[in-house]
Amino acid sequence: MVTAKIKCTSKSETGEGDTRQVNVSFSPDYDDGRNKEWALYTPGLSLSLGLKGAVADLFEVGQAYTLQFVPTED
Repeated sequence: MVTAKIKCTSKSETGEGDTRQVNVSFSPDYDDGRNKEWALYTPGLSLSLGLKGAVADLFEVGQAYTLQFVPTED
């Protein structure tokens, strides 16, 4: 498993109500030495999610999150 600390950097919205769509972007979070281990070998990360409005509301710009890459068995 690889774990990365990421920070929500922006949200851009289109539409309204039930048709609201939001693009949520994330970048590595290097505060307090976070990501030091993997960033030594892979110094970049870019993540963007296209989400429905209600799901996008779960993410806050400036907030840090933990992203885990876990192998699946299928």
